[in-house]
Amino acid sequence: MEHPFDPGLQPERTLLAWQRTVLALAVGAIVGMRLTAPAFGGVATVAGLIGLTLTLAAYVGVRFRYRRAHAALQARAALPESGAWPLAALAAGAVSLGVLGLAYLGEGIRLAL
Repeated sequence: MEHPFDPGLQPERTLLAWQRTVLALAVGAIVGMRLTAPAFGGVATVAGLIGLTLTLAAYVGVRFRYRRAHAALQARAALPESGAWPLAALAAGAVSLGVLGLAYLGEGIRLAL
């Protein structure tokens, strides 16, 4: 039976925080796609799908990272080197959602003038 590496279960808390962040961004991409589809059509769909793809990539990356770190901690080995690509994927997803939001605001301002 595996025992937790530390009593505070820090790797598990970190994984849960990443999962909440990725889920929030995925929901934001879906809502953004839904709200902007009437104004931008296919462009909104593509931007939303790009955001969803990037959040899925970030989720897979953090799950992989967690499993590697958990295995290393259980074996009392050195932690493996981890790249920052899940963070980069999450940031790119947030940027795509932000661009979609800015375009939507710009369209609303243009229509108001």
